[in-house]
Amino acid sequence: MSSVVTSVSLLVHYYSISYMKHDISFNRFFVYTNFFTFSMLLIVFANNFLQLFIGWELVGLSSYLLIGFWIKKESAIKANYKAFLVNRVGDIGLLLGLCLILLSYNTTDYNQIFQIKNSINLDSVSIFGFTFNALSAICLLLFIGAMAKSAQVPLQFWLPDSMEGPTPISALIHAATMVTAGIYMVARLSPLYELTDGVLIFILYVGSITAFFLGLVALVQNDIKRIIAYSTISQLGYMTAALGASLYSLAMFHLITHAFFKALLFLCAGSIIIKCHHEQDIRKIGGLRKYMPITYLAFMYASLSLIGFPITSGFYSKESIIDAIGYFGHTIPYLMLLLSIFTTTLYTSKIFFKVFFGESTLPKEEQNDNPKNENDRQMLLPLFILTAPSVFLGLFIYDPLMIGILFQNSLAANELTIAFYNDYVINSFEFFLHSFTTINFLILLIGLIFSYLYYYKKAFSINVPHFIRTTLTKEYGFESLSSYFIPKFQNIFTKYLWRKIDISTIDNGLINNTSSFINNLSSKMKKLQTGFIYHYSLIIISALIFLLILMRITY
Repeated sequence: MSSVVTSVSLLVHYYSISYMKHDISFNRFFVYTNFFTFSMLLIVFANNFLQLFIGWELVGLSSYLLIGFWIKKESAIKANYKAFLVNRVGDIGLLLGLCLILLSYNTTDYNQIFQIKNSINLDSVSIFGFTFNALSAICLLLFIGAMAKSAQVPLQFWLPDSMEGPTPISALIHAATMVTAGIYMVARLSPLYELTDGVLIFILYVGSITAFFLGLVALVQNDIKRIIAYSTISQLGYMTAALGASLYSLAMFHLITHAFFKALLFLCAGSIIIKCHHEQDIRKIGGLRKYMPITYLAFMYASLSLIGFPITSGFYSKESIIDAIGYFGHTIPYLMLLLSIFTTTLYTSKIFFKVFFGESTLPKEEQNDNPKNENDRQMLLPLFILTAPSVFLGLFIYDPLMIGILFQNSLAANELTIAFYNDYVINSFEFFLHSFTTINFLILLIGLIFSYLYYYKKAFSINVPHFIRTTLTKEYGFESLSSYFIPKFQNIFTKYLWRKIDISTIDNGLINNTSSFINNLSSKMKKLQTGFIYHYSLIIISALIFLLILMRITY
């Protein structure tokens, strides 16, 4: 995991040198991004819950700074505030879970807890009106923290707004940091989650619901970065569903492959935005295939990986999750993940055909430019590098992961993955050939044909009912709820801070009381300043006598 974070972060940093070179806050940007990477690595390297919590909060702080990087932009300020508040809701659950861990195990060390996990006090704990044993309560509370950080329903609505930050930061947040922290934490704590069947079922359904229903929301978006952001939420749903099915290694598999092709998608989007003079509406962009051939090819390969086209990295990780969930009899989540294949294909193809085909929207003077000079070479090199793992990484790590070589000593329930591998398929090549005979590929093929006819050929039109479009645009009401409750909470919270912290604690408690104390003390002390030497001599002699008596008593 650390190699994924550092490699993606390195490429994003390199890309950002060119992307941010004209920004007046260039230096501040790199301070924040390095802080962001450090915070995520602290989570990865943590061997106890205290280190995890510190890294967790630092990731939240650094994301707040980066999402609101353009501090003069009102929408960016609102976005970082929304992200901060929603993640604080999750952090309450995480903190309560950590408190229960400390009370139950009397330690925060991972290895010690894993060794004595079965000896935990199983007294019942009531949470939100539901009764759980202590371990189930711990795992549920920790997962609430993961839901907020990894943008799972119903705590997902902050993530699309995080696109207000610079595009390289969007790539970093969505690929290798922040949103993957929740997935990583649950996988890291898999020995605990394996003892809580009820919590795992809950996680499975949260993930599958997120994967399908948030994928539908992406279909009605027109901002290129927001579409990719909703795709991130959907793909995180795949990982969460895998966690709920005890397929921890497959969840990490998809996390790794997703990090590379999603980073590639965002960096391609950044190149497109720069080329189109910061235009992000795909309805106002078109015909870039001729003028951005390198970006076009990179985006195509990343898109194929995203939809899970055979042989790509995304295919091996996504296909494994879907097939394994179906193999172990989780029917409803399996059906929702199958449907999400179709939605993923549609919104990915929507970007691809609208941005790179059709009539060019570039100014005529730019249409005459040399295509080889589409963007700064410093921005193109990371695209070249990220394309390789986006296409081939899954092929190389599939077999070691499926037979249990990878993660064998760190993740629980590897025997499930191995059983699926042995019964369902033999090796990566056979898995590739087998995929052409599955319903997964049929749905993918139908989605590609439909997208080609609808977005490219414009062979037919679809009138989506207004209430459906509105429902999807509002994220099934979550956006409206956030628009209502967050300002209310902000108003209440700020008034509380103003009255209790600013006025009561700082002004009255600290400043006014301190000044009153000093004034009273000085008023009494000045009475000792008589101006007579014999008064001062008496005080000195009395003090010396007191010290001598004290020393005598002591020794």
